[in-house]
Amino acid sequence: MTSKLFGSLVLSTLVVILSQPTRNTPQADLVLLNARILTVDDRFRVAAALAVRDGRFVAIGSNEDVRPHIGGGTRVIDGRGRTVVPGLIDTHVHALDVAEAEAAQPFQNLQSIDALQAWIRQSARSGQDETWIWTPRVYPTRFREHRFPTRQELDAVAPDRPVAVDCAYAFVLNSAALRAARITRNSTDPPGGAIVKDAAGEPTGLLRNVGGLLAPFRARSGSVSLDMLEQIHRQYLAAGLTSVIERGATLDGYKSYEELRRAGRLRVRATVTIRIPRADEAAEVERFIQGLARRPGSGDEWLKMGPLKIVADGGILIGTSFMRQPYGPSARQLYAVDDPRYRGFLSLTPQQIASAIAIGHRLGWQMVVHVTGDAGVDVVLDAIEAAQKEHPAPDRRHTLLHAYFVHPETAARAARLGVLVDTQPAWHYKDADALADGLGRERLTHFIGLRTWREAGVEVAINTDHMFGLDRNEALNPFNPFLTMYSATTRRTEGGRIVGGNEAVSRQEALRMMTSMAARFSFDENNRGSIETGKLGDFVVLSGHFLTVSAEQLRAIRADLTVIGGHVAFERR
Repeated sequence: MTSKLFGSLVLSTLVVILSQPTRNTPQADLVLLNARILTVDDRFRVAAALAVRDGRFVAIGSNEDVRPHIGGGTRVIDGRGRTVVPGLIDTHVHALDVAEAEAAQPFQNLQSIDALQAWIRQSARSGQDETWIWTPRVYPTRFREHRFPTRQELDAVAPDRPVAVDCAYAFVLNSAALRAARITRNSTDPPGGAIVKDAAGEPTGLLRNVGGLLAPFRARSGSVSLDMLEQIHRQYLAAGLTSVIERGATLDGYKSYEELRRAGRLRVRATVTIRIPRADEAAEVERFIQGLARRPGSGDEWLKMGPLKIVADGGILIGTSFMRQPYGPSARQLYAVDDPRYRGFLSLTPQQIASAIAIGHRLGWQMVVHVTGDAGVDVVLDAIEAAQKEHPAPDRRHTLLHAYFVHPETAARAARLGVLVDTQPAWHYKDADALADGLGRERLTHFIGLRTWREAGVEVAINTDHMFGLDRNEALNPFNPFLTMYSATTRRTEGGRIVGGNEAVSRQEALRMMTSMAARFSFDENNRGSIETGKLGDFVVLSGHFLTVSAEQLRAIRADLTVIGGHVAFERR
């Protein structure tokens, strides 16, 4: 054997030996090198490399620390200096609602009353005269005109077809719809809502918090396309989301997730919140909860049963949040409010809220409550405090969903009760301009007041409340997590104004609110939310440096790779 051939064999053998894990180092399924890894652990350490085996992180550190985990079957990814963050968690989505709505009619983001009229005019050309036209979801804060459409504007484009403009916790009907629903000057307000009437006592067409008043006229399929649900989850992956909390499912909705899981098509980790269908009757609440076949948190690392939900008030975008102080004279244009005493509505009475929370708490469930106004939050905290006093449970993590208007004493009280806050900074981005004009800039100073909550010690998750549309930036509620974090850290609105700048938080804090802190909302802090050995191998490779890019570049960051359990679930081409 020549010395040259012998040297080649030795070199080849050495390469093979170096490419194998050492005897005590298990081969990883995936290794990432040469990256800037924001671990979001307690010390917010930065690493260069990581390894995942059997779905969990087994090594985080320098390239030299992690290279021994590379074996013949290891997928090795060159990070090329890019930033890596833990898998992002959106604690508030309505993917089931998106799936149902998109299957029926792809969402259109109508941004003016003119556009709304054009959409209605086109829809009126098809269908029978008695068939109702239901518009895509719109908000007066998002219209260029910053107001509700009028009944007369709807009549002008569809005089013979019943039309209902969907504004979530408010609706606007045309004259044909008022007739079809038999709403007249003699109609009385439903519990927790109002049929708005003019000075002569005639319905204007605007309905606030009407609950099920219009339900008989709206055909809903009640079924969810698994193909569409899977498509939505793929969109989440492309946005860098690896875990979500579905925030208001029926039991059938939970079964849709189970079907997706059984078929091997569940693309994101999901915790499913179940909405209590009859929260106004204590006996019905008790019966419903006692009849649930699953217990709190039952499931696995991909799908599990989450908390129970009730709705306490309406929404600030349409002027039905229950507020401590009257909306004020400037609200007339935005919300069509004439009563100087108007403060919004509770959807349930304080006793009904207290009863539902007490029953769920007593039966061992985490309770989450849709509540947007500051007076509504007072009522909910009263209920939680009473439930805790009657049946102490130190770590139930009851949660306020939205809680947009925060006061320092409210935050201190929530912290004392161990209450969490789940809120949406992108609504500040999209709506604070209109809300500042309609409610006054002073009231908007602490709108979505992240710093006030955090300084009091309240754990906060920032998220999107995604419910209509498939585009991360053009959906009714954009589900771009980097837009969410941009808004949280800049307090800059879509119109370019800074509203309540003192409530801005740091980028590190914003990232925690979508990772390590967000994981606590589903009791998953030991399994996800940070890049640490033993936790699920979920992470995202970003297109830009999260901590150092300019504010305007922050919202444009994209996911280059989204990895779940060490498997690449999305790769941007």
